[in-house]
Amino acid sequence: MLEVVFSDSAKGSMSMAIKQDKENFYNHDVVCIGLNLDIGDISGTIDGVERKKEFVRVFSSVKFKDEEIEQFFNMQRDDYEKLIRCAKDRESIRVWKSNAAFSACAYAFVCYTLKDIDCDIREVTLPEFFDISRDTIKQCADWGEIAPDEFKQFLHSEKKISDAEKRYQSNIWDSLKKENAPLRAVVNGKLISVCEDFYDHLIIKHIPKDSFVMARLIGTVLGSYSLGVSDGWYALRINKMIDENKLQVVLRKDKSYPYGAVLQKRD
Repeated sequence: MLEVVFSDSAKGSMSMAIKQDKENFYNHDVVCIGLNLDIGDISGTIDGVERKKEFVRVFSSVKFKDEEIEQFFNMQRDDYEKLIRCAKDRESIRVWKSNAAFSACAYAFVCYTLKDIDCDIREVTLPEFFDISRDTIKQCADWGEIAPDEFKQFLHSEKKISDAEKRYQSNIWDSLKKENAPLRAVVNGKLISVCEDFYDHLIIKHIPKDSFVMARLIGTVLGSYSLGVSDGWYALRINKMIDENKLQVVLRKDKSYPYGAVLQKRD
């Protein structure tokens, strides 16, 4: 069976689960269909020029070398091709999806990719919350937050993806591609195109009255809302607020670490 996840962290955790849990994951393989498809231009291929530009823009705080970017996208291409190959070979495919926008986008993309291939596809949806002990409830935005030994407890909720569901999700992705908005989000359980300032109110709500470090603001927003939105996107929007003179840079100690900038709200 091929396990399909939508983030590098989930791939790492699932890979470890496959190694450790021979009873439930014997002879399984895992691929990641990632690339944060909720953000930016999706009019081209997932490893095309548009997506590479978006990758650099969102993760601009990390100084990637050109060869590192190429290596990352080559890995994504390899996983994408393995997914198609396994589907054509009638190997069972199991998709691990969540309600995070990047996961919902990737799920719709997978259905779009496999819409004309007759194959066995199943899905496991991450619940909004679950018990990890008698007195403790855990809430996660995506499978990347799940420990390797926790995956097995969700196998009972596996469901077969019907042809109707595959077509439905495929149509969603087709519509999103045509709209090609700067951002996509899950609103009332529906994946839709939204404007790029969609999450700005979450940032504004937590901006202190006094000066603050960008990294701390981003951490507060990430910790307050389990949405699966990347720190890179929040950083982009904060920088946009700086460009629009809504925030000012008080101190920038280390230019190689943009998140360390000290900011203050303008009057």
